[in-house]
Amino acid sequence: MATALRDLFGNAAVPEGAAWPMAHPVAGSLAWCALLLAVFVPLAVRQYAKGER
Repeated sequence: MATALRDLFGNAAVPEGAAWPMAHPVAGSLAWCALLLAVFVPLAVRQYAKGER
């Protein structure tokens, strides 16, 4: 997330031969957010539908 913000503000130095998430920090951050939502939203909806708290 910090690297994505640095990239958005224009002061990110990406090392040569970096892994994909370091070379594309904004896309990597969005991918992690999408992955976490894809996993936990259905779990939360199922738990809410059961009526348990």
